[in-house]
Amino acid sequence: MRKTRAILCSTILSAVFSCALLYSTLELPVLLNRLMMEFTPHYGAGELEEAEKFVDTVRPLGYACLGATLLMIILGFILGRLKLSFLGSASLLLPTFSYYASVMFFLAGIGFLRILWLPFIELSPGSSIYEKISSASSILELGDIAYLPYDALRLLLSPADGRSLDETLFRAIVAAASLLFFTGCATWFYARFQGKGFADTLAYKYSRHPQYLSFLVWSYGLLVYDKYVFTPPRGGYFAPPPLFWVTAALVLVGIALREEEDMVRKHGAEYSEYRSKTPFMIPLTRPVGRMLRTPVKLFFKKDYPEKAWEVALVLAAYGLILLALSTLY
Repeated sequence: MRKTRAILCSTILSAVFSCALLYSTLELPVLLNRLMMEFTPHYGAGELEEAEKFVDTVRPLGYACLGATLLMIILGFILGRLKLSFLGSASLLLPTFSYYASVMFFLAGIGFLRILWLPFIELSPGSSIYEKISSASSILELGDIAYLPYDALRLLLSPADGRSLDETLFRAIVAAASLLFFTGCATWFYARFQGKGFADTLAYKYSRHPQYLSFLVWSYGLLVYDKYVFTPPRGGYFAPPPLFWVTAALVLVGIALREEEDMVRKHGAEYSEYRSKTPFMIPLTRPVGRMLRTPVKLFFKKDYPEKAWEVALVLAAYGLILLALSTLY
């Protein structure tokens, strides 16, 4: 394909996908919530028995959804179908959109997406579903070290009106993710149209996985919304879910590592050289990058895990480190 046509096609396709990402974040959840409010029950503080009965009815669906999500993640790695693992990790984050529903009953409206997290809620102590939801914060908020960058930014700006700043920053994060997604997609499409083996220019010059990075930034924006922007009605509090964001982020890192091994086998020294010169996902200085790879070197005496079990072990180690740091945060 000619260079001009390749640039035009890459730009148009990337713009369409990026606009869809923005729409699905800022407008679509509101519309879906209005629609789902017509089909989901609403229980107030005096309707505890009815709420418990409804939860009992949908409980099998919650366990089935969570089981299917975890199965997608695991089978994707085992079978080498990494897109399946990505779909599973994205599904794990779907209930983050439930915070667009300002309702008392946690499964009303788009809050029904929380059914995926229902098994975790039921692990929490309490004699009623509302008591379990209240105490579920001890599970859902594991991994709240993820808020450190945002909390540091808020402290730096020290606003008089914190909520106004949070709304602005949420939109800024989503916009930045969409822009990053656009540049990553445009670069990838252009490389494909030009018949290159892999993209290594523009966005891919600063990150080997700019599209995955955009997903992390975008989902981080939703995490910020859930904690700092969402205002629950009285009696409708639901803890923010950094545990699931950290889990999805680790799965995404694992997917990227497995994909890179495929790229090394396919393109050999050419991709190995590109990997040695380009940051993994977040553009960091080389000293910082070496520091973050310390657990890998301690375990395997090399920069990157290569086998599936090595990736799983490294991700488990990083996960435990993040959980340990969260207990101190």
